[in-house]
Amino acid sequence: MNIKYIGRDSTKLVRGKIHVKKGKYTACGARIDDNREDWVDTAERVTCEKRGCK
Repeated sequence: MNIKYIGRDSTKLVRGKIHVKKGKYTACGARIDDNREDWVDTAERVTCEKRGCK
């Protein structure tokens, strides 16, 4: 299962990007459980190009 960022903080993450989910973090290192409302689980293909996710 992958995870999609839907939050508003565009300084760290781009809204709408799909990341690989690894526990409490994405594979590229973003913490998911700090602002759980900013993330949704998805079966969509990964679109993050950062190291770890791609």
